[in-house]
Amino acid sequence: MYLSAFLAAALSTSAYAAAACTAKDRLYYANQVPVSYSQTGPVATEESFSQIPFGVGSLSGPCETVIYPNGGPGIIVGETGEDVVRFGTTTRQGFYSVTGKYEDFPQNGTTVIYTNVTLGVESDVDSGVTFAGQVYLDFNTACRISAVRAFAEVPKYIDGQPTNLSQILSFPDLPLLSVPFVPGTG
Repeated sequence: MYLSAFLAAALSTSAYAAAACTAKDRLYYANQVPVSYSQTGPVATEESFSQIPFGVGSLSGPCETVIYPNGGPGIIVGETGEDVVRFGTTTRQGFYSVTGKYEDFPQNGTTVIYTNVTLGVESDVDSGVTFAGQVYLDFNTACRISAVRAFAEVPKYIDGQPTNLSQILSFPDLPLLSVPFVPGTG
């Protein structure tokens, strides 16, 4: 009898923990990334990014952040939530605008941001060069972001016109490599 009560309590606790980070929560935090990139000045940008729950447990917790440019191998740009905040604050200075459309995957706690990033100087100078990306935010049950994976196509547009990177660089058309994500492998 005690065992069944213990199991029932454990199951209800884990069901609650899984429900504690809802799709609405994940989409809200995903939306805060472009909001943070729209802030003016490094102080406001850092304060805004610091409000996003990057890092397991706290901002000092793990949050591996990897960028995969143009189908190439991943480049690790951060290992903690604090690293993500620094990366966002630093790169903001070179971004003119950042857009976002969002999709949530409740079966695994991941939310993706489909984004176009126009390079420039904050919101003041538009370079005319835009890259497209899909940024995956992996949330744990406590609604903390444990990993960020960004797949970028650079450049996607120049002065609003679609580009084909292989033509610009005189490379033959090659299929993009698919890089599988395996949790727990660094």
